[in-house]
Amino acid sequence: MPNKFAFRRLHSMSTTKTTAADRLNLYTWFPFKLGGCGDLHDVILLDEWVFENNGRFLENAHLYPAKVRKIFMGCPIIFGTFGNNPYIIMTENYTQNDGSTAYKLTGLSVEILKFVCEKMNLTTVFLAPSFNLEFDSFVKHIGELDDGISDVVTGIIPLLPVIVTSSFEATIPYIHANVKMLVPCPKAIPGTEKLFTTFSLSVWLTIGLVLLLTTAVFWCAGNGPYRSVCNKTHTYQSLSNSFHNVWAVFVGVSVPQQLTNSCLRLFFFLYVCFCFAISTVFQAFFVSYLVEPKYEKNLESLDEILDSDVVYGYNPIIDYALDTSSCSQFAYFVEHKRLKKECSDIRKCVERMITKRYIAIVLHPVFATYVAREMGTVDVSKINCSLDEVALSGGLTLLFKKGNPLLEKFNILMRRYLEASFREMLWTELQHRVSLRGRGRFTESPRDIFFAFSISHLMPAFVVLLVGTVLSLVVFIVELIVNCLCKGRRKGIRALYF
Repeated sequence: MPNKFAFRRLHSMSTTKTTAADRLNLYTWFPFKLGGCGDLHDVILLDEWVFENNGRFLENAHLYPAKVRKIFMGCPIIFGTFGNNPYIIMTENYTQNDGSTAYKLTGLSVEILKFVCEKMNLTTVFLAPSFNLEFDSFVKHIGELDDGISDVVTGIIPLLPVIVTSSFEATIPYIHANVKMLVPCPKAIPGTEKLFTTFSLSVWLTIGLVLLLTTAVFWCAGNGPYRSVCNKTHTYQSLSNSFHNVWAVFVGVSVPQQLTNSCLRLFFFLYVCFCFAISTVFQAFFVSYLVEPKYEKNLESLDEILDSDVVYGYNPIIDYALDTSSCSQFAYFVEHKRLKKECSDIRKCVERMITKRYIAIVLHPVFATYVAREMGTVDVSKINCSLDEVALSGGLTLLFKKGNPLLEKFNILMRRYLEASFREMLWTELQHRVSLRGRGRFTESPRDIFFAFSISHLMPAFVVLLVGTVLSLVVFIVELIVNCLCKGRRKGIRALYF
């Protein structure tokens, strides 16, 4: 199907001298007159110039009338499409009677075209779309536009000087894109690790030191010169019993026998206050971890990505666009990053970033959000993370051949489409639609507010029980050894004197 809109000069006239009447006939042509879709069938007499009275136009008609109609009577307009979801989405393709393949498309870059063409009564015809961001596909569509095979190219066409050359013209941007470095989101810390990271190492060591010193004070009080007033039942004379009482208070259990000395009671009260404060803080942190898990440190700068084991997924077209920008930090990062992998298929790289969390890529967050929704992700904010710094900022536009008469009309209708927020409504609808299709495909560990307690949530209690059992066993073995040594020494002394 030939291009009906390119290579057309709208204001072209010709004259024919009629000597019999001393007049000149002024002719012109209208590309869309009388049902013609850009094909010239006949010329139209615009006016006549007569030489009487120093010359004048006979009808005094307007010499440059508007030749671009508001309604095009269903004339076809051919689109080349370059880009991936959600910009270009194929809904159907079928073979026509003449053997050619017809494509039905939708997406952020297509629905705005359908809106404009519907208002202008144009029939949309799509060439074979290209869904991969590759140089060959992009050059192919630009070549088709330059050769007149297509009338417009849409999709991921950034408004950059290297694209909008002297041979092409661009419409107003219909999407403003802030391209950022997408990085893997931090993982949730497992339950046992969260338990031990509630306090820092210095706090844990301080708690252990307090337990040991308190045990020593109680044991000394039970074996000192005031042991008769300290403990009549000999509860604190044994080292194991002293530690047992100290540990019981620490975990919130009462002791079987109180101290009778006033100074030791004051010390015991201070120790109870210390245990109450520590247990309250610990329980508050622990419950908060159950409701909202603690996460690892997030990658926040290019330097952190450069020093990490995260692989940089590069795309030739995106890197070429970055080279044209003035961001020196990204140029330094791309040059010095050792772990690299080519991402010709952007979708697969984004899926690896979401599921395996080992790759980072420069991309518009809208595409990553769409892929996450399509995978069935409920909370996208915990799956798609990015650096705050913008790598590349610009708009997506439509590309016309230079001199195309439809450009101005397209700009007017596209601006009305954007001012009515039809694009935001379409984006919300696309997200909802793919979320329904991808429901249940991608499952994570339960992160909801309401969850069922299981054996895993009791792991900290079993850890504390295991530690207490081990310490009790060690103390019991030490006491057995000391008792045996003491009995052997007593037998030796008796044998020596008797």
